[in-house]
Amino acid sequence: MESRRLARLLRMIVEVRTQPHKPPEQIAEDLGISLRQFYYDRHHLARMGFRFSRAKGRFTILSDPVVTIAKLPLSEILALVLATRHLFATRDFSIVRRALKGLYRIVDHLPKPQRQLLKSLTQDVIIKSGFGCTPDVLEDVMRAVDEKRRILVHFRDRSPNSRVALDPFGFRLKQTRLFLDAYDLQRKKRARFWVGTIDKIVFTPFFRPEASGNH
Repeated sequence: MESRRLARLLRMIVEVRTQPHKPPEQIAEDLGISLRQFYYDRHHLARMGFRFSRAKGRFTILSDPVVTIAKLPLSEILALVLATRHLFATRDFSIVRRALKGLYRIVDHLPKPQRQLLKSLTQDVIIKSGFGCTPDVLEDVMRAVDEKRRILVHFRDRSPNSRVALDPFGFRLKQTRLFLDAYDLQRKKRARFWVGTIDKIVFTPFFRPEASGNH
């Protein structure tokens, strides 16, 4: 799910709450979407656990699912996902990473019906749509940096059989792109690689020399 769609779902929640009994046609018009899109989004919210009441063609929200952490409403978790996506503007990956870690902890406490949906939503909005990579690649590249591990990297835009040996040492967040700073062993120089172009990472038994960040 893109951040724009998440923002639209949150606006729908706010609209239905603040303007109870408003006809769906009017809500859709106010949100700038089609009536068909309105019902699609409403169905998506229902799958997350939101309960709606329809009387005389009008909708109201009967309940906002509550999780076990301080009875936190699900709508507030959705807002946190969107807020984390906007943390990209800080250009500080460590902040985004800590926020993402916190979101995962919250999601782990969700009731089972919402847990997988919210985990998928978080990954779509922040990792796939934000960083342009898969959750597995992001997890591996963070592990490589943390453990100072030498890795072999497969890139999407190169031959499937080509592998680049790297000593990773840090991240750089530029606009909405996450880059990996690493020492390229073949070219014998430091380089910056967009994480979104990485297809697969293979860990080697070797560790990054302490001075590799200063090659």
